[in-house]
Amino acid sequence: MSDQGSHYPNNIAEAWHAAPENGSERREVRRLSLIQAAGRVFGRKGFHHTTLDEIARELSVTKPMLYRYVRSKQEILYECHRVAVGMAEEALAEAERQNGTPLQRVASFAEGYIARITTTLGTCVLLTEPFSMTPEDTQRIEQHRRKIDTRLRELVKEAIDAGEIAPCDPKLAVFFFMGAINGINRWFSDTGERSGPDIARVFVDHIVASLSPQSGAG
Repeated sequence: MSDQGSHYPNNIAEAWHAAPENGSERREVRRLSLIQAAGRVFGRKGFHHTTLDEIARELSVTKPMLYRYVRSKQEILYECHRVAVGMAEEALAEAERQNGTPLQRVASFAEGYIARITTTLGTCVLLTEPFSMTPEDTQRIEQHRRKIDTRLRELVKEAIDAGEIAPCDPKLAVFFFMGAINGINRWFSDTGERSGPDIARVFVDHIVASLSPQSGAG
C-alpha cells in the first residue's frame, strides 16, 4: 500500500496512463487510480446509479480495460475500504514508533490518517457506504477496524491514567473522533482552499482540545 510520502499526478487519468512499467507496481498504481476515479463519479451520482462505463470515461479508458483490475463495482467498493483501513494501520504503526505520550500518539495517528486519506483517496465518498459491501467483504474490513479501534481505546485509557485526557468513556471518545475523521470524505475537495495535511492539523487541534482536561480543572 502507498504511504503518506507517495505522490501521484493530480490528474487521475494521467496517473493511470503514467503508471510504471513494472508489473506489480503498475497494477497497484492503476487500481488506486481506479478507486480515485470511482470515488469522484460515485460522489456525483451515488454508488447505485454509477456504471463501470462512467468510471472508465473518468480514466479515459474502455470498460474492458477496467476488467483487468476489478470484476465489479462491489470490488471497487471493497478496495476503497481496504486501502483506507490499510492507511489507518500505517498511521497507527507510525504513531506507535514515535514513543510519545499516549495523547501524542493518538494525535499523531489522527494527523497521519487524515493526511493519507485526503491525499490519496481525496473525494472517495465510498468510505461512507460500508453497508453496500458484501457480507464477506464487510467481515474482512471489520476485522482490521476492530484491531485499530481496540488499540485506540487503550491509548485513550492510558492518556486518562496519565492525566492527559479528562476522565471519559474511551469507547465513546474513539467513536467521537473517528466519526469526525471518517466523515471528512463527505465534504473534502482536493481542489478546495485547504489541503489534506492542513485539514489534518486543524482536526488534531480540535481532537486534543476536546479531550484534554479543562484549564483550572481539579
